[in-house]
Amino acid sequence: MTNFVNYVCWSADEVIATIPTEAATPSDKVLLATHAPLTIHRSGQTAETAEAIDESDVLREFLEFPPNNGVLVASVLGESGAGKSHLVRWMHAKLKDDIDPKRHLIYLQKTETSLKDVVEQLLRDADDPEVDELRRKVAGLGSGVTQDELEHKILAELAEALRTARADTPLGKALVGDNGLRLFFLDPLFESHLLRPDSFIKRRARHAIHGRAPDEPDVPLEFTVAELPIDIADYADITEAAAATQKVFRRVASNEKMQVEAVRLLNGVLDVAVTKAISLGVGDISQAFKRLREKFVGHEIILLIEDVALIQGVRRDLLDAIIEVGVVQGEERFATVRTMMAVTPSYYREQLPETFRRRSEATAPVYVVDIDLDAEGTNDDDLVDFVGRYLNAARAGKTQIEQASPQVPNMCANCEMRPMCHEAFGTSRDDYGLYPYNRDALLRAIRASSERGGTNRLYFNPRKVLSRAVRGVLTDNASRIRQGEFPPGDFMAEETAATRLQQLPLSKRREIEENFSPQDAGRIETMLTFWGAVGTKPVDHGILDAFSHPTIPDSLRRAGVGTDSDSDSDSDSEGNEQRKPKRVGPGELPASVVSQLQAIETWSGGAVLKESIARDVRAIVRDALLARLTWLEPVIKDPDAAGIKKALPENSRTVSIVGANENLTPLPGGPVITLNRTAQTATLFQGLVLIKEGFPERAGDALARLDTIVSPRVGEAERRIISVSALDDESLVGAAASLLRGAIASGQLVSSRPKAVELVNACLWRPESMTREDAASRHPEWLAKYGEYLASRTEPIKRLLSGIGAAQGTGGVHAIDIDRFEPVVKAAHKAVVEGAVYGPPEWAADTERKLNAFVRTTRLQVDHWQGLIERIRAHLPEGVTLTATVDAISDATTRGQGHGLVLRNDLQALIHENEVARSLDDRGVKAVESLLREIGSANDLEVLRAVGTGAGRDLAQIASYLASSAEWVEAGLRKANVATTEVTDIDAEIDEVLERWRSIVKDAADG
Repeated sequence: MTNFVNYVCWSADEVIATIPTEAATPSDKVLLATHAPLTIHRSGQTAETAEAIDESDVLREFLEFPPNNGVLVASVLGESGAGKSHLVRWMHAKLKDDIDPKRHLIYLQKTETSLKDVVEQLLRDADDPEVDELRRKVAGLGSGVTQDELEHKILAELAEALRTARADTPLGKALVGDNGLRLFFLDPLFESHLLRPDSFIKRRARHAIHGRAPDEPDVPLEFTVAELPIDIADYADITEAAAATQKVFRRVASNEKMQVEAVRLLNGVLDVAVTKAISLGVGDISQAFKRLREKFVGHEIILLIEDVALIQGVRRDLLDAIIEVGVVQGEERFATVRTMMAVTPSYYREQLPETFRRRSEATAPVYVVDIDLDAEGTNDDDLVDFVGRYLNAARAGKTQIEQASPQVPNMCANCEMRPMCHEAFGTSRDDYGLYPYNRDALLRAIRASSERGGTNRLYFNPRKVLSRAVRGVLTDNASRIRQGEFPPGDFMAEETAATRLQQLPLSKRREIEENFSPQDAGRIETMLTFWGAVGTKPVDHGILDAFSHPTIPDSLRRAGVGTDSDSDSDSDSEGNEQRKPKRVGPGELPASVVSQLQAIETWSGGAVLKESIARDVRAIVRDALLARLTWLEPVIKDPDAAGIKKALPENSRTVSIVGANENLTPLPGGPVITLNRTAQTATLFQGLVLIKEGFPERAGDALARLDTIVSPRVGEAERRIISVSALDDESLVGAAASLLRGAIASGQLVSSRPKAVELVNACLWRPESMTREDAASRHPEWLAKYGEYLASRTEPIKRLLSGIGAAQGTGGVHAIDIDRFEPVVKAAHKAVVEGAVYGPPEWAADTERKLNAFVRTTRLQVDHWQGLIERIRAHLPEGVTLTATVDAISDATTRGQGHGLVLRNDLQALIHENEVARSLDDRGVKAVESLLREIGSANDLEVLRAVGTGAGRDLAQIASYLASSAEWVEAGLRKANVATTEVTDIDAEIDEVLERWRSIVKDAADG
């Protein structure tokens, strides 16, 4: 015999093919083979209170109740997935092959709700020329009439219907007529918006042609406030619409009550608009169905509608037709129609016409399909039998079931695993094995797949049970079972949280998490919770062996682990959480604190954590994280509060809590700390709450646990603060590169191969004075941009220092981390030398902009130097020193003043100028000339370095002196020449002076 370990007795493909998620999905044979008795309550007619009956009673009553003047309408009410459509489908399966010849069966199933399908099924047996014309019109949908054409026709018909509509409220009156809502459907701008992809009009037209898609929810396609074009401003420029349309838009968009009234009006004319859009007249379907009834006078028409809300376009006509009286003054004019239709309670009460409801309720009871799992008397055996049938069908598969019909093969009958399997996992009353569930696990899975009603009671939802607890579990977990990994730790976790089922006590879950690996801990919790009835029953060893499950200590496996002396909750037999109010006596915790502790425990079981608690926990954890920041590695100045808040915001972007409402988009890299939904985390939260509320003595090891969570994330927190503050290495290199380039342009880094200390000094260079010694020889624009740049260096240097140095409190940096800074400046210098794009951080961006403006003046300065050199060389030839020239000019001054040849008013000033000129450094002339020659073939950086040097300090003064001296000397010569011509007896002294001056001028000219 094969060992009953990691055994799978079904095929995932067969499960998908066999187990339906919709009543209309399986074949009739599969439907009947898996059908389990429904719990149905009958109300209306003679019953004063709701009376429980089964589906056989419903079928009998439906066929035998006397009609009221040829009409009987039995409404089956139930929430989505409750089984109302299943009942109608079951009725069809029972009737179609065994119906009285005088009864004609019409079946409108929810998967065939296009106008074409509805009309064809409804009028299938009608033989009439006018009916044939209706068939012809709807037959063209999708071929003769495309979806695009139908969309535009629906818009046009809605506009016309709204133009002629009559309103009975003040708000409605403002929305109908020529200048009302109709403008939305005529204005080109709004029309384009209403026809955007997947818009309501597009879905409505698609439904009319093709019917309901298999994955489409079974809710009627009707206007809602969300479908109104009040969001058009997000997609288009509203000013492009007509003025009248804009006026209506502003009125509707600003008034919520008017929006609700607009939806009511639109839904009131929607069916008529769709009917006319396909070229059917109002009443056409009703008249055609009447002809069908005329044809079958003396017979009965059985009309089964799986979901009346899904019949779009002709629903109003159809409802009118089925309640049309068939017997007039004792004479049967139309055949009796027995209608059974499924509908949700809200749609029945709020959307179906009151006249229709009143007439239908006068003809037959209303049947309600639901099972209140919280009600007394709910039979768990019925629930187990329901799922047991589908588990057996999943093992058999669709083909085998259909071949064996009407018998249903029990796939456990000949299974060699049967003895071990049934002993460990149990069976239903039909002797179908429950594997992979046992009874307790199956009941919890059923409850987890159910729905919470408006009164917070739990209602059985067959569709969800089949979809999740049967189909989903069998297909998703087959490979896990084979691999010995079933059940997983997250088994039906979302469903359990949604229905708020009781979990293992927090203390027990924490014990499990602390003593087992995360994977094993999750599996053990699941096993005890589902297969061990929330720890209240021992788990059979056969179950553990079958799943290759980790050994569960007897202390956890035995019955009773589900109780906790500290727990404030009880559970009923099905595991529903029943909270008891906490009584607070002397020395006990306040009720508000108890409420927080309970909310945390509920969160650990899958509920959403209260926002107030989540906010407090995030703040405590964040504060603990900040308290551990030391800034010793790397060494930086303590960041300011604004920078820390930006890097580590006070929300879920820093501390995220799984299972809390967190609607913020995470920062790149996700939260710094993520607190998972575990028992250990819940215990931590409770401890933090107790500390916050003033009960630290009850907090246990909460602070130690907090430290183990926070400490490993300190490095990440520091990295984010450094990154946001732009003090990371990349940012520092960018800033240092900008500062070094500026130092080069300012003449502070002359060497092309500087040492590290020179790079550090240049990077941190801040001049004591803003005035350059060579300012007189600088172009005014260069000098102005130089000054602006220097003024901007202070702040980025401070920020740079804060990223590489230490400070006391808010004071300045008093020491830098040279081991970190030296690689930074070397990398920065390399980037500058290579001309790489270094990208300074934002805090250095303004300085970089001013540096670039400064650099752009380089050519101006080169040209300025060139001009000065040309002026100097016009009077100071190569090889002649400034000192010799000044001596010659001084000598000429002395000799010429006695003869009136020095044409200067202030001779003392001239003598002083000569003395000053003698002190000027003419070495700068050759130095600048050399730089200008180098600049001609240098790269941009070397040009920048050359222009920034202090060479040529006295160029401007030299040029000015030589030019002014040449001017008065030449003026004196002109005067002397005139005098020589007129006076022939000039003495020898004058002649000598003139000769000396001429030689000065000649030497200058030759140069």
